[in-house]
Amino acid sequence: VYSEAVTREDIATELMARLGDDDDDSEARVRALAQFQRTIMFRIAVADFNGVLPIMKVSDGLTWLAEVVLGEALRIAWRDLVERHGVPHYAVGDDVHEAGFGIIAYGKLGGLELSYGSDLDIVFLHDSHGSKQQTDGDRPLDNGMFFGRLVRRLTHFLSMQTGSGQLYEVDTRLRPDGHKGLLVTNTEAFERYQEENAWTWEHQALLRARPVAGAAAVAKEFERIRAQTLMSRIRLDTLRDDVVSMRARMRRELDRSETGRFDLKHGRGGIGDIEFIVQYLVLRDARKYPAVIRFSDNIRQIAALASAGRLDVQTAARLQNAYREFRRRLHHLSLNDRPPFVGEDELPGERDLVAAVWERHLGGPGS
Repeated sequence: VYSEAVTREDIATELMARLGDDDDDSEARVRALAQFQRTIMFRIAVADFNGVLPIMKVSDGLTWLAEVVLGEALRIAWRDLVERHGVPHYAVGDDVHEAGFGIIAYGKLGGLELSYGSDLDIVFLHDSHGSKQQTDGDRPLDNGMFFGRLVRRLTHFLSMQTGSGQLYEVDTRLRPDGHKGLLVTNTEAFERYQEENAWTWEHQALLRARPVAGAAAVAKEFERIRAQTLMSRIRLDTLRDDVVSMRARMRRELDRSETGRFDLKHGRGGIGDIEFIVQYLVLRDARKYPAVIRFSDNIRQIAALASAGRLDVQTAARLQNAYREFRRRLHHLSLNDRPPFVGEDELPGERDLVAAVWERHLGGPGS
């Protein structure tokens, strides 16, 4: 059982010690990976239940676990495809390069806020471009087909049922063009989409995105695209109205507050409002204050806004405390398999604070 914060390196080291480098058949290795995942998750849960780890450290641990598991599942799937078809390459002029593949985390995984049973919101990118885009094996494949098969194999591993259950539910709807779009996109097309076609809510989502597995070159290119997009491609003339209308739509469709209970996620003055306030302020100010986009989690984005003088320091601290308290309540409800509601008279100070900050920056309660 963990008695202090668990690190990504701790988990990765233990995984390698547990699984070793055997060339087991892939599905057997995935079953062993699922057993390992459950063991680490159980240790984190015991430390959480005993009050040894605060909510932020619990989420960190669950996030690092998911990253390590994703990395290993990708390694297994990559090995399978390369054994059959060789390594994907591409040519630019006379130079031939190995094509890279990366996994980009959005949502709770991207924002370091994973909980027990959270879906993984992920997008898949590759950097193949130019000419001669194919693998170098005896049964060569076009790179696009190779990466498509790689993603299908990877998602199969993540969702297959083992004796320990499945690894993770995967949600890929945040990819360019949503469920209609390709499962895996090259970085050039991804950048073009962000510049020409992405909606404001997709730029909000990009704020919480970060690379978590795969090739370093793809991760670096994604970081460049993210920064460029957030600093120069935001439609500032419609930003406020877009954010307000999307929040209103979400509340209409998702808020289950009613007499006697408050919806922590979607109720007025709750978690969703804090996230939208922060996203609005960061997108509004990123051109002049690029430091505000450095991190992908809400707590550090709030701190960055305060450091840049874009949010009052005291208000920022109170927002962070409210966010932590909402998340702590939500987390413990989830741990007890209960819905995300508290009594309608609970947390009045936090809810009033969030509503006041919303009104100050985005308009009145009717917005």
